[in-house]
Amino acid sequence: MKVLYFIFMLFLISCNDYTPKPKGYSRIDKEAYKLMEFKGAKFSFLYPSNAKIEYLDSEDKSEIWFNIIYPNYNATIYCTYIPSGKQGISKMLDHSYRLAYVHTVKAESISQSQFSDLLGNPIALIYDIKGAVASPVQFYITDNTSNFMRGSLYFDNAINPDSISPVVTYLRDDIVNMIESFKWINNTSK
Repeated sequence: MKVLYFIFMLFLISCNDYTPKPKGYSRIDKEAYKLMEFKGAKFSFLYPSNAKIEYLDSEDKSEIWFNIIYPNYNATIYCTYIPSGKQGISKMLDHSYRLAYVHTVKAESISQSQFSDLLGNPIALIYDIKGAVASPVQFYITDNTSNFMRGSLYFDNAINPDSISPVVTYLRDDIVNMIESFKWINNTSK
């Protein structure tokens, strides 16, 4: 009888199909937006309420360094504002281009989306970098005369591009909202 009981238990245990569940990712919910303004800033913009702004000390006191941190997604947008003259803007645009295209070694493709003001002047550009790259989205915003701000999206951990694609799309939408709500303070340009 004990042998029969043992065989029955062995049969029950061995017939159990167990499949581990794949790793899940956070649910993405649209958030309300808040206005980002701080003392001494030359600009303002809207950012999502689920993000935090972290201000950093810069070596050059005319520059403003800050991060937009998304704790739910282990992501950070590193931002730098640099005041500059017309010739400086040209150098900043070139530098931004080179920082985006340094990813061509690993990138599958790099596309650009340009934003213009009402007069058709380019005021912002987003670089969408596809593939297993460190920064899938980079951008800049300028008034084309004296102000320039640059940002890069990075994730805290090594990433699988397919797994985080919905998060990248969500954060890119936040960047587009930031660009569209961006205003230069004490300046006639947006």
